[in-house]
Amino acid sequence: MNLYEYQGREILKKFLIKVPDGIIVYNSEEAVKAAKILFKRTKKKSLVIKAQIHAGGRGKSGGIRIVKNLTEVYHESKNLLGKYLITPQTSKKGILVKKILISEDIYSNNDSDKNSSPKEYFLSILLNRDKEKNIILYSKEGGINIEELSKKNPEKIFSEEIDPLLGLQMFQIRNIASNLEINKDSLKNFSKFITYLNKAYHSCDALLMEINPFIKTLDNEIIPADIKIILDNNSFFRQKNNYLIYNNFVEKKVDDYNFNFLKLDGNVGCMVNGAGLAMATMDMIKSCGGDPANFLDIGGSADEKRVEKALHLILKDKSVKTILINIFGGIVRCDTVAKGIIKLYNKINQKIKIPLVIRLQGTNEKNAKNILNKSSLPIYYANDLKDAANKIKQIVS
Repeated sequence: MNLYEYQGREILKKFLIKVPDGIIVYNSEEAVKAAKILFKRTKKKSLVIKAQIHAGGRGKSGGIRIVKNLTEVYHESKNLLGKYLITPQTSKKGILVKKILISEDIYSNNDSDKNSSPKEYFLSILLNRDKEKNIILYSKEGGINIEELSKKNPEKIFSEEIDPLLGLQMFQIRNIASNLEINKDSLKNFSKFITYLNKAYHSCDALLMEINPFIKTLDNEIIPADIKIILDNNSFFRQKNNYLIYNNFVEKKVDDYNFNFLKLDGNVGCMVNGAGLAMATMDMIKSCGGDPANFLDIGGSADEKRVEKALHLILKDKSVKTILINIFGGIVRCDTVAKGIIKLYNKINQKIKIPLVIRLQGTNEKNAKNILNKSSLPIYYANDLKDAANKIKQIVS
């Protein structure tokens, strides 16, 4: 399971590793607001816009852009969001950019020495299955395609094997620093960086933690400029309390099912068709004293399977106390939604005990209610949003 770059940053921050300041956004208006905050907070003259996709090679493909004012932030973010980004690691179609990271430009030099620039390095911790050990790969040639470097100049890539019983040793850290030609002034910060990185790798059950590049700044700080983390799916049972990893696991499932989902902190699950209707539904839940547990838009072309998967995803959230299903039957027929609900109900052996507030209006709504009435599900029907709000309020209270 791949983490996005911004999620990787959050993981590293938990282990006291300094990362570039940044804010994740989903539209151009949010990008401008985030940029205002970051220009003020970092006091830098430029920021970086980074497309958040699970693929490398973004820089060469236009997925990373430098911006120097709010006008550029707006236009560059608009040019990225909603577009397919094609890199050497994607298909010919590319990957749809749904979110971008507005980030501090750590290469921007505010020091008096304008001619100096940070040095880039490559470092990666990964599992070598053949040797049954974790290894650290590293190179002084950071910021470039490491696969090409390994073919053309393999002598420029070094490695250290980590004994699973002893762990990473201090002499190995010194050896890495020596091969990277880290100076004495930076050695203390570098030792902390690689020690904390190794702890992060083990703590989140990673298979790969790649920093390409990390930089040594002019004041000898070590900062990861780009982060790639791959987690072991088999370890998810140990990571359920890790909010970042849990969210990413859910997000991966959402990508597989092809609907729009965002996890929130409330207790009322939502399943709606249409983004506008979903926003109105969430506002209604708030107005009646509840808190939405998610944003979930099953889309205009949802079938029974997608409805089934959406409801199952909501039920996995243990904080959900009730679920509101608000469907306006147009392209998506109401009976299609009802059949999807019943399919899941039958699959999980009729264990749905959470109350369902259901509002069905439009194509085949009578058929849908007949299908649902034959089940023994704890259903409360609502005629409109106001009626649904009252029923949510009664259940929540």
